[in-house]
Amino acid sequence: VAVASVLVSIALLPFALSSLFGAFHYSPSQPGFELSANTTLRGEWTKLNIAAISMNEASQSITLRVTGFHNCPSICKSVERLQLFSVHTEPSGALGSPPSAYVDLPTDSSDIDQQITLPMEGKLIDYPFDHYRLLLGITFSNISASGNIVPIDRAQNHAGLEYTVDNNIARVSMSTPRPLMTSTYDTKGVHYDTLTSLSFFRPSYLRILTALLTLLIILAAAYGVLFRPFTQIIPTVGGLVLGVWGVRSLLVGSYPPDSTGVDLVLETAILLLLVVVALRAALFMWPRASIRYRGDPATEDSDVDQVFESSDFEPITE
Repeated sequence: VAVASVLVSIALLPFALSSLFGAFHYSPSQPGFELSANTTLRGEWTKLNIAAISMNEASQSITLRVTGFHNCPSICKSVERLQLFSVHTEPSGALGSPPSAYVDLPTDSSDIDQQITLPMEGKLIDYPFDHYRLLLGITFSNISASGNIVPIDRAQNHAGLEYTVDNNIARVSMSTPRPLMTSTYDTKGVHYDTLTSLSFFRPSYLRILTALLTLLIILAAAYGVLFRPFTQIIPTVGGLVLGVWGVRSLLVGSYPPDSTGVDLVLETAILLLLVVVALRAALFMWPRASIRYRGDPATEDSDVDQVFESSDFEPITE
């Protein structure tokens, strides 16, 4: 097992280093993925970027930062609203409209900067092989003076709106956004201008390093428990347990305790190590705790209670 672990580590290390160097050379200023078709913007227009800036894996929520610029040749006649939805994966089983947040565009030429939080899907227990998905639905509408929301068909009205999406979350990668058919996910009269599937996952170097560190620390602790003399294990068993669990701070970081797969693996390893220590302790102490009965051989077959009532016992000494 040790030889196989070393060979696997040597084989996977180049892929981990390559992924790590790629993360270092990643430029946060690179352009995002286009979610709307490029058009010639005239008159009133808006350019927005939707950036994923943080996620809470425990509560399954993601925070998006909407930034951009809204241009008005003069004072805009009405307020335009961009509403972002976290669309249900199974619309047939969903009741009511999906969770959403909105950004009202200003009525003059000015910058836009607003943060919103939406729910997403994923399982933290699978860390570092966890995946998260956000079905991002976007609607573009006009708010009348009476407060009514009137949807705007950008293609039909040639509305000047462009938006992109990118990822700024540390230690998280985002795959290329995948557009979906909006008609499949129409819910309670909500007709999406665009519907995009955003997938988030851990980079390769984090997956490889987490798996290798977990494997190697368990092997190191197992070697110390199985092959060292028992008299040397007792003073260091606390250090072995703390050493195994201490790797968690490197692998998991500030995530909630006992919530990831790494926690379960380390806890299981600690339990097995302590079971082995207890077994070796029993084997070590058994000969020293044995007793020898000295008396009449005729009483050897007597009742067990009568034997243990006898005081003619003497511990075996070496």
